[in-house]
Amino acid sequence: MQRSRCMVVLAVMIVAGCGGADQDVAQVSLKNDFSNPSMSSQPPWTICKSSYHGVDFGKVPLGATSAEQQVTPGLDYVLMVADWSDPACDPAHSLPLASKSEEEVVPGQRRTIVIGLGNHQGPCPPEGVAPMPAQLYERILALWPEYGFKPYADRAQNPQCKK
Repeated sequence: MQRSRCMVVLAVMIVAGCGGADQDVAQVSLKNDFSNPSMSSQPPWTICKSSYHGVDFGKVPLGATSAEQQVTPGLDYVLMVADWSDPACDPAHSLPLASKSEEEVVPGQRRTIVIGLGNHQGPCPPEGVAPMPAQLYERILALWPEYGFKPYADRAQNPQCKK
C-alpha cells in the first residue's frame, strides 16, 4: 500500500513538472499601432527602444510587431524611446514614452501588447494632460542613458518637447 502511494505521488510530481518551465513564463510581443487608421490621429512614432518586465524588445517600426520574447508573468509598464517622424531613430528626435497603464501577462500566456495613441504617455503631453509619473521617467533614463534625456524636473526642456 505504501509503495503504491509513493508511485502515485511520484507520477503526480512528474506530470506536474512536465511543461512547467513553459508555464513559468509568458510569450509577449509588442505592436506599434500608432498608425491605426481607426484612431482620430495617427502620430508617426517609431518605437526605437522598448522594454517590458526588463526584457529588451528593441526597435518596433510604425505598424510592425516585435519578435516574441519570454517574459516573467506579472504587471509592468512598457518602457520606450520613440522618435516622431524619424524611422532612423536619431537621438535628437527622441522622447521617452511608456504605456499608459500597467500591462499584465500570466504564466503560459501568449500576448501581443498593442501600443498606440490611446495607451501611451510621455514627458510633455498636450496642454491639460498630465505627464508620465516620475518613477517611469526615471526607469527609462536608467535603461537608456545614452539618449541624455533631461532630469524629470526639466523634462519639458527635452528637444522634442519644444516642437
